Amino acid sequence: MALQSLLLSRDDDVIRILRRVLNDLEIEVEVCSLPDKAAEELARRKWDAIIIDCDDCHGALDVLRSVRQLASNKTSTAFAIINGITSVRNAFEMGANLALEKPITADRALHSFRAVHGMMLAERRRYYRHPVDMAVTLRYEDKDKQCQHEVLATAINLSEGGMAVKLKSAATDTKAVATLHFMLPGTSNWIETNGTIAWADGEGHAGIRFENPPLAVKELMAHWFDQRLGGDKKPVKPAPPKRRFWQRDS
Repeated sequence: MALQSLLLSRDDDVIRILRRVLNDLEIEVEVCSLPDKAAEELARRKWDAIIIDCDDCHGALDVLRSVRQLASNKTSTAFAIINGITSVRNAFEMGANLALEKPITADRALHSFRAVHGMMLAERRRYYRHPVDMAVTLRYEDKDKQCQHEVLATAINLSEGGMAVKLKSAATDTKAVATLHFMLPGTSNWIETNGTIAWADGEGHAGIRFENPPLAVKELMAHWFDQRLGGDKKPVKPAPPKRRFWQRDS
């Protein structure tokens, strides 16, 4: 599944260059020329990258400010394109992760997007829920810690942060900590990690949040999600630093 980007701009040169650069990185792009339309798209769905032409599109700054206020896009990677009115500092204060100054060239744009490509993939994995049909064993102690219980479940979706399951028996109390055992679908990799029952509906459905997975587990799951999100291809290497490029950590 390709990364998805939303570009708000009326500048034909910007649109042409970014289309080519994003296509080279296998990032799909949807172009909006009107801030109202861009705001609608931001409210409707999550985007991996949001690119705002701040100074040459009236109302664009309001769109940039709104990104961090939207639950679905508050952690998305936001790019500000500036043209002598908005400063780099102001762009960062409004929520941009990165600023590009006009005139934009293909080389500088490619360097910029390469620099944050890994961050975008990591955010996609964190957000993404992959549907599965996977057996899971939960082992947890009772409230008095007198004995251990084993519960069988079927995971129905999986993310880097947890899973939703259908339990074979009545759900345990929420906030209970369990040791989870499951095999990643399509692999021979067994996973063992701890998880907290975050919610249960009384009908056997429950949500489990992973708690401090071991590094080896994180790496296995990251690779598994990369394969399903199209990130298992040749890695994108950051280009050497160039002048007039600014980046802020997310």
